Amino acid sequence: MRITIVGAGSAGTYLAKYLSGEHMDIFIIDKDASKLAMLDAEYNLMAVLGDGTASSTLKRAEVEKCDLFLAVTEACGLAKSMGAKMTVSRVDRYDYMEKHYRGVLQSMGVDKVIFPEYLISKSIIESLKHAWARNWYEFNHGEMILVGVRLSANAPLSGMYLRDLPMAQRFFHVVLVRRNFITLIPKGNCQLQPNDILYITTSASRQEDVAVLAGKQLFEIKRVLIAGGDKITEMTLNNAPKHFSFTVVEKDLDRARALTRNCPNCDVIHGEPSEYEVLEEAGVKRADAFVALADTSEGNILSCLMARDMGVRKTIADVERQQFLSMAESFNIGAILNKQMLMANATFQILIDAGSLSSKCLMLPEAEVVRLEIKEGAKVTKALVKDLNIPEEITFAGLIRNGKSEVVTGHTLLVPGDHILVVCLKGSLQKAKTLFDF
Repeated sequence: MRITIVGAGSAGTYLAKYLSGEHMDIFIIDKDASKLAMLDAEYNLMAVLGDGTASSTLKRAEVEKCDLFLAVTEACGLAKSMGAKMTVSRVDRYDYMEKHYRGVLQSMGVDKVIFPEYLISKSIIESLKHAWARNWYEFNHGEMILVGVRLSANAPLSGMYLRDLPMAQRFFHVVLVRRNFITLIPKGNCQLQPNDILYITTSASRQEDVAVLAGKQLFEIKRVLIAGGDKITEMTLNNAPKHFSFTVVEKDLDRARALTRNCPNCDVIHGEPSEYEVLEEAGVKRADAFVALADTSEGNILSCLMARDMGVRKTIADVERQQFLSMAESFNIGAILNKQMLMANATFQILIDAGSLSSKCLMLPEAEVVRLEIKEGAKVTKALVKDLNIPEEITFAGLIRNGKSEVVTGHTLLVPGDHILVVCLKGSLQKAKTLFDF
């Protein structure tokens, strides 16, 4: 499969890095020779120097052989006319997400759109709905969930070895552990420790039980304070359920006035959101959640820390710079949102929907989730899961059988037609495919 990406900025580079490890032909186009030289030296891809909206550059990239072309709208139209099979445009207006624009975009040569700010807004709302979790992903129409949660010191699971979990509590599966910036696939001899970030699969009906085992108190968010009033904030305010009450702090006066006009149902305060007095005036001590959407990653991390010190139970930070992600994790910032990762996951989903990507469906820190259908005669159908020779870098997160979801245990026998969710550490995807005869 051949994928062409226009732009070696942070989002394009992030996507190219991950796709280059998927045994695909990745072409990345940019005007900056130094950016391309770095990518070309480190990753298995083809770098093309030039303007991605110029036909001469697209010809050199052999865009007519491209299965997926990811760029801005203008470049997508040109690539489509030159023979690209599918085009995906990065857009910056919510209008393009609406149904009546689909025909217009298709006439311009755009098959699909990705609006990064909308993806962040959607993730914020999801995080506010599930206050106890750091991350929340749904599979099989929401019947199975994968949650990320930091283990509390007084949690029933804290200090427990996985092998000692009673069978009665096998309604969940700990598929990943993040500890000291290292991602682990836990085995039976893994002892869960306070402050571990656990990624757990379970059925949607048992989510509250998992929260209790992780030492989390269930609570409902009503009052939300947002630092920063850009388009992400506006989309969040307009799309969030009505039971949320929002207050926004924005330092730019013109932007604050625009937000007041466009979102009359929220309170807008003009001020610097990183200042203690401003947050106090905005009612941070009465807020159930604090969302940091200011201009810098480090500013968002610091304002979340300040909000936590002032008693806010749930904090959410937009952290765009990759080098600050580990810092945010170490400081126990609640939910951490990253545009590049959200865009990559959205691109994978487009490829899956188009039948161009058969497996990968989600990226996690230093790990991937793939969905594989078990074939007739596959070696994994020959014995119980506990008797299979499963590589240490891989675990089975869940099973979808006849449309129903269930947790995989050592006594599960996989059968042809099952769809299995597999979690594998970064770089181990090919081992997972080999295990299932792909």
